[in-house]
Amino acid sequence: MFRKGCRDRIMECVEPVAGYRLVRGNRGVSFVLAFIMVSMLVPVPASQAGSVVSSASMRRISLELRAGQSGFVVTTDSKRVAGSFPRGFVPVQLGTQLAFPMRAVIEAAGGIVRFESSRNTVYFALGPVAGAYELVSRTLVDGSYKTTVRKDLFRTSGRVGTLYLSGETLKSLVTAAGGTMTSSAGNGLTSIVLQVPSVMKDVLGYEHKTFPAGAGKMRIVTLAPNLAENCFAIGQGSNIIASSEYTDYPEEARKIPTVGAFNGPSLEKLLVLSPDLILVTDGTPLAVVERLRMMGRKVYADDPKSLSGIVDAIRSLSVVLGVPDRGFEVALSMHRSIAQVAAAAQKLTSKPAVYVEIWNSPLMSAGKGTFVSDLVSIAGGANIADEAKTAWPVLSEEYVISHNPDIIVVASGMGAGDVLGRAAFATVNAVRQGSVYDMVGDYLFRPSPRIIKGLEMIADYVQRASHP
Repeated sequence: MFRKGCRDRIMECVEPVAGYRLVRGNRGVSFVLAFIMVSMLVPVPASQAGSVVSSASMRRISLELRAGQSGFVVTTDSKRVAGSFPRGFVPVQLGTQLAFPMRAVIEAAGGIVRFESSRNTVYFALGPVAGAYELVSRTLVDGSYKTTVRKDLFRTSGRVGTLYLSGETLKSLVTAAGGTMTSSAGNGLTSIVLQVPSVMKDVLGYEHKTFPAGAGKMRIVTLAPNLAENCFAIGQGSNIIASSEYTDYPEEARKIPTVGAFNGPSLEKLLVLSPDLILVTDGTPLAVVERLRMMGRKVYADDPKSLSGIVDAIRSLSVVLGVPDRGFEVALSMHRSIAQVAAAAQKLTSKPAVYVEIWNSPLMSAGKGTFVSDLVSIAGGANIADEAKTAWPVLSEEYVISHNPDIIVVASGMGAGDVLGRAAFATVNAVRQGSVYDMVGDYLFRPSPRIIKGLEMIADYVQRASHP
C-alpha cells in the first residue's frame, strides 16, 4: 500500500470495532479491521520482496579443493581463508563430480550449518542460498523445496557421520537462489567459483544485504503484529526492542514496549531507540516510511498477497536478518503443509461455496487478490466474494443469500451465533446444514506461520461439506 494521504470510507468502522474489542476481550479484532481497511486502499509497487538486484551485486566465493586432501582454501571477495576438513573426511570423487564435507566449506565462506535434532535435519545457508538434508530418509531439499534422495551425500567414519556436497548439488542450490557457479579441474585441483546475490530488494525497492553485518543480532522494531510474530518464528524475537499496538503473539511479544499504532508510530520514540532495522508492511503510510529513512533509519518493507507470498516473505526476512537457515526451516514446513492440503483438495469432486465474514455491519469479506481468498481456493472451496470487484468488498445480504454458500466462516469475532441468528440467512445451505464456523481472525488475516492453521481449518470444513 504505502501511499500518501490515502483514506477509505470503511475507516469509520475502526472505532466501533475497537470498542467491541474492549468489551468482549476478543484480542486482535480491532487490528484485523484496521489492517483490512488500510489494505483496501491502493496496490503496492510492482517489485516483490526478496527479488535480487543486478548481477553486479554479487559476492564472489571461490573454493580450491583436492580429492583425498584435508586442506582447502575459500576466498570470499578478497578475503582468503585456509581450512581443513574433519579427521576421516576428505573430498572424494562421485562419478565425474568432486564431493566435499559441507560444514567446513560453508562456514569458512560465511554461511551457516545447523543440525535440528527435533526434525533430525541439517539446515544450511550461504546468504540467500539455502537447503536441508533429512537424515532419516537421506533426502536433500533444495532452495525450491524440490526433494531428491541422495544417500551418497551422507558419509560415515566409524560412529561419526557428515554431510557432503557435490559440485552438481552446490550448483543447483546456488542457481535456485539466483546465482551462478563455474568449476574447473587440473593437476588434481578442483576450482569452484560461486557468484551469490549479495543484495536483495524489498517491495519498495530498498536494497538490503544478504550477508548483513550483525547477522542474527540486529536491534529490530516491528510496525505490525505479524512482523513480530515472524521474527519470533525465525528465532529473532529476543532482538525486538519495540513493536506496534496489538502485538500479542507469542506470549513473550506482549512484554515488548510499543511505539504506537502500526499506521501512526511515534517517530520520536523510534529516533531515541536507534534500531538497526525497522520492519514495516502495507499498513504503514509511505510518508512515515520516507520520514524514517530521512532520519537515517533502515527500513525493510514487505506486503505478501498470497499464501506462497507469505512463505516467501518469511524466508526473505530471515535472509535480511542474517538467519536464512531459520527462515528456510519455517518456509519448508509451511510449503509442505500447503502442498498436503492442496493434494487433498485435488481429490474432491466438487467445490463447496465458501463465505468468509470479516465483519457483520456492514457485511465484509475478502475477494480476489487476498491471501484469505487464496486459503479458500487451495483448500478446495470456491470463495463467493471472488466475484466482487474489490479485494475487500462490502456485501449485501442479498448477495450472500443468492450465492447460497455451503460454508460460512465467521472471523469477525462475533461468533457463529451472530450468523445463525439472522432470519434472512435461514435458507442458506451453510445454516441449514450446520456448516457455520467461528474462527480466530489471526488465522486468516495475519501473514505469519499461523495462517497455516487457518488453511487447515478451512480445508477441514471443505472436506466435511464435500462428504456429508
